Amino acid sequence: MGIGRTGRRVNAAVGGFASRVDGQTEVAAARAAQALRLGVRLLRWPSLGIMVVSWPFLVGLAIVSLLADDTWLTVVAGLIALVGAALSGAFAWRRSRIIVAVEDEQQLATELGIAVAMSDDVGEARLVLGQLAGTAGGPRVFSRLKALGRGFGLGPGVLQDAADLPRARWFFPPKVGTTVTLFFGVLWLVPVSFVSCLLLAIALAAR
Repeated sequence: MGIGRTGRRVNAAVGGFASRVDGQTEVAAARAAQALRLGVRLLRWPSLGIMVVSWPFLVGLAIVSLLADDTWLTVVAGLIALVGAALSGAFAWRRSRIIVAVEDEQQLATELGIAVAMSDDVGEARLVLGQLAGTAGGPRVFSRLKALGRGFGLGPGVLQDAADLPRARWFFPPKVGTTVTLFFGVLWLVPVSFVSCLLLAIALAAR
């Protein structure tokens, strides 16, 4: 309820905040948007590769679950396959939203500038935005996103329901934290699905 009310207030006040974006903030926001767009483009295909590597093993686990006549094999293989598919699907959806978010660089810059105007300390938020703008490499861009959220003075959930900032909100708490968590989950899914598929397939063949 609190987050929803905050989102509605943000949506209602966006026009007013837009008029408060100064020249320095506009420049910093434009550079930050460019860095974010470059970072997302650099990570687009590696992130896809990490995501799809586990798919054959998840399919293998599903097959083991269907073929097994032992309850524990069916349950364990099916559960791992189901959880892995849900995790991979959630990451795929969020990845697609972030890619769309950086397509219009100018609009993203505008929304980042509005987010600065919404912060508790505009000067500090602009400084953090400038630090992000100075980061050109993809991985380094995302390593700074948590600091970006803290420095902006925007508490978790403030932009959760801010429909008028559909691009910028993906780079602030809580969405950025969820994205990082999903990424590491998909990363760990590769060895977990591989080892699980191998061991359970051996157990199935041994019966």
